[in-house]
Parts: sequence; structure tokens; C-alpha cells
Amino acid sequence: MLQLLKELVEIKSVSGFEDELRDYLKEKIDDLGFYSKIDKAGNVIVEGSSDLWFVTHMDTVPIKAEFRYDGEFAYGTGVCDAKGSIAAILSAISKIDELNLNFAFFVDEEESGNGSKHFSQNYTGRAVVMEPTDLKIATIQFGSAEVILKFKGKSVHGAYWDKGTNAIDEAINFANKLKGKLNFSIQMIRGGSEEYRIPDECKVRLSFIFDKEINRDDFCRIFEGVDYTITEFYEPIKCDRIEELEKFVKEKTVMLSWTDAYNLKKNGWKVTIWGPGSLIDCHTEREKIKISDLYKTSDIILKINEML
Repeated sequence: MLQLLKELVEIKSVSGFEDELRDYLKEKIDDLGFYSKIDKAGNVIVEGSSDLWFVTHMDTVPIKAEFRYDGEFAYGTGVCDAKGSIAAILSAISKIDELNLNFAFFVDEEESGNGSKHFSQNYTGRAVVMEPTDLKIATIQFGSAEVILKFKGKSVHGAYWDKGTNAIDEAINFANKLKGKLNFSIQMIRGGSEEYRIPDECKVRLSFIFDKEINRDDFCRIFEGVDYTITEFYEPIKCDRIEELEKFVKEKTVMLSWTDAYNLKKNGWKVTIWGPGSLIDCHTEREKIKISDLYKTSDIILKINEML
């Protein structure tokens, strides 16, 4: 398992550059004696005899850390999100004689979700979307939104701290007013320059998450009087019960982040979210996964395949 995961992580597959990993997976699966195909979006598809799919994604965020292992955890970009899940799937497939489960490996999850969008429009069924949930079953995927805000001020000489209108101050004041009303984080703030003057422009990206339905028009009213653009807006989705998985996994959780489950759900699939690893350190240089959890994951996939 460790060597397999190392090989997967060392194949760089930042969003938009999944080709090498895609070809690796297809060759690996074909060598194990099962037929795989690549669809028009670049997803790798492996079809079995049931309506139940285990799906995950091949792409990663830009590289933050290289692969290493400390005897318990493996570290590196993609090791948890979501190449640990890929390693567990491949390990399970290597032990399967008759393929009842279906598997799909998507492109573009970290960007626009075009892989799962294409897939969900061309296939139907039930899916376990494999993302880091600490091997707990998610009952809900939170809604999310991203908003770009632009603030204008009035520039004066930098010595006049109390004159003019500081655009960065305007941005911070607006964000502070939102605190306690919605769950959000400041993902990016850009303003000012090397020049000694009060900044007259500031651009901010805010990321929101919400566990309840929120009307988009009501959401927009929050930003009245501000130059804003909503770049993403996804309502929460309720996950479905996948009884085969629940026979082996009892603990529940929630998924705070957007996943490919959204596209599947919107196209009529029954979905849940489950997988090894913890989401909190993903997208950072601390991303890690416990190797023993990959064996547990693989074993559960294998047992579900046998019961179908």
C-alpha cells in the first residue's frame, strides 16, 4: 500500500494536468485484468455489474509538499485529497475476482468539477464519493459561496493617517460587520502598494459555508452598497443512505467543503461522502494520511464488492 501511494503522489496531477495519472490508472487496472476506459472529459471509468459506484478524483491543488513517510503517516500534496482513496481502491481491485462494484476517477474536482459533471450526466446509480471524512459517513455537504469584493477609497499622502479614505480599512470594517451573521473566511486580500500613500483600492475574496438553505437573493442583499461578484454559489445537499456502506461504518459526520457529490446529486444520483484521512490539513504542507486507514478502507470496499 505504501509503495502504491508513493507512486500515485509522485505522479504530479495538478488540476488540468491529470493525463499522466490517468494513463497510469488505466494501465494499472487493465494489468489487473479489468477493462477500463477514458471518457470524453478524461475520467477513468471501470464498470462492474451493480448500480453502486465508488468515485474519487485524480487532481490535486498545486504542490505544497513532496512525499515522505514517518512510520505511521504518509505526507505530501494529494496523499489524503484524494490519492489515499485511489490507493485503497486499487488495492481492493487487486484482490477482486468478480467485479460487482463500479469505480470512477474524476478530473478537475479542485477547480470547476467538470469531470463529475460530465460523468453524472452520462451515468446513473448510487455513489460513495471518496473524500477525507476520517472514515465517517457524511450526512450532509454544507453549502458554499465565494464572493469577490472591491472597495474604493481616497488616496492621500501616507503621513496623513487620519485623512483620505483607506480602502483596506473599508474592507476590514465590512468583514467585521459580517462576523456572527454568517460563517466565512477571508481567503485573499489585496490592496496598497510600496508607495507611501493611503490605499485607494482593495480587493477581497470571501468564502462562505452554510448548513441551511439560503436564498440567493437574500444572500446578495448582504453586499448592497458594495462592488461585489458572486463567483460560486452552491446550496447544501443532504446525503443518501448507502446501506451496503452502513453495514461496516456506523459513525457519522458532515462534509464542510464542496465535493463532486454536488454534481452527482443534482443529476439524480443517490450519494454519500466517505473516505480515509482528515480534511483539515489538506491543501497545506501538512497534508497527511495514516497508512493503516488505507488498509481499513480497502478492506471495506472489498467486502462490499463481495456482498453485491
